Amino acid sequence: MARDPHPAPAAPEDGMLEWMKAARIIAKIPYPPVSAWEFGQLKTERAVRDRLKGATVYIIAQRPILWFDQVRVEDGQIRLDINDGQGPPVKAIVDPYDLGIFATDEPMMVECGFHHDATDQPPPWDRAASLKLYDRDKTLRVWWSPQKLLFEAFALDRRIPLAGDPERFMDFEIHYIGKAYDQRLWKRLEEHRRLLDILTYERVRGVDHTQPSLEITIFALEVLELEELHGVRDGPEDGLADPPGMTIFRHPDDPADPRWSAFRRRWAQAHEPAVTTELEAALIDLFKPAHNKIKVKVYPKIAGGLHALGYSDTLLRLKNCPYIFRTEAGGTPLEGADPEDGW
Repeated sequence: MARDPHPAPAAPEDGMLEWMKAARIIAKIPYPPVSAWEFGQLKTERAVRDRLKGATVYIIAQRPILWFDQVRVEDGQIRLDINDGQGPPVKAIVDPYDLGIFATDEPMMVECGFHHDATDQPPPWDRAASLKLYDRDKTLRVWWSPQKLLFEAFALDRRIPLAGDPERFMDFEIHYIGKAYDQRLWKRLEEHRRLLDILTYERVRGVDHTQPSLEITIFALEVLELEELHGVRDGPEDGLADPPGMTIFRHPDDPADPRWSAFRRRWAQAHEPAVTTELEAALIDLFKPAHNKIKVKVYPKIAGGLHALGYSDTLLRLKNCPYIFRTEAGGTPLEGADPEDGW
């Protein structure tokens, strides 16, 4: 739908007006994207599972693996490069004291994790997969992968200075979109046949490794709100016909009319299955991922979605999404969207 429904103008002589009622799904990414390899390590962590428990739609995507180079600690700041071997690295400065992770007088221990054997490698560390910060009691305070660090810098507006072109790391190729309404996301992915197919058959996009699980990335989506927008239909734009099957309602602008009250009551709540079904179908229709073998044939006329409940149209807003999603065919329907306002 290109526009929100408009307020009611003056009614025609018979008092009947043509109305539309749209639903806007507002969703967010509740946790930074993780690789399939990282998901295998994190799915048992309670803090991660708590962040993901409201997620009902997921995207399986891919980009070349990122890693940290030249990791060293200078005056309490962690200085590093973010690299993918396919262009100039991005330099970053992480100040755990300025970010409030440690108090000013607290000691900090930095540890790097590696996908390869790097035992006793002295700093500066190269090809590091993750950073872990511990306090004096060896309690983990925070961990970062390159994608998690970028997510916090872009989507959460953390004070993490970046020098270079970090936006090039935010481009992902979508392979599959699915839903997990009736079970927890991590349980759905554990038994996911399509994920296994993707890990088995997709070629590596990056350099210096042969593990697709380091590149295959999982995005979780959680529905936050479902807004209802109702107003008078203002006619097709520029003489074009309305989309096929668009539902139009005819009744007077009179609260005493039962049709008016039925139209104005709320038809769905944010966390109902129809909203998850609609979100999944809208994204599949938008991107048409190769591994979604069953495509949406006639969106938005789908079984179990919001149009089946009577809505005239559906809008989508995805908050805190600084990513450019595309398919292997090269389509980037969301490129240029404002990550602060969503898309």
